[in-house]
Amino acid sequence: MAIYRSGQRPSTPAAEGIVLTQEQDELLDLYIQELDSFYEELRQAEKTAIAIETTHLKRMLTKKRT
Repeated sequence: MAIYRSGQRPSTPAAEGIVLTQEQDELLDLYIQELDSFYEELRQAEKTAIAIETTHLKRMLTKKRT
């Protein structure tokens, strides 16, 4: 534990309400953008899979009717 003269601690980013440095904030933004992109690709893949399954089921149903 450090001892400070006159009871004052040096100013730190956390003491000033800043949790991340600018570099960390930029990296976090890039990471969030990557996650958003991944999530959007996942949603598109799910939509494609549903469309394929729906088409397959429709074909199966029309074959059974004939």
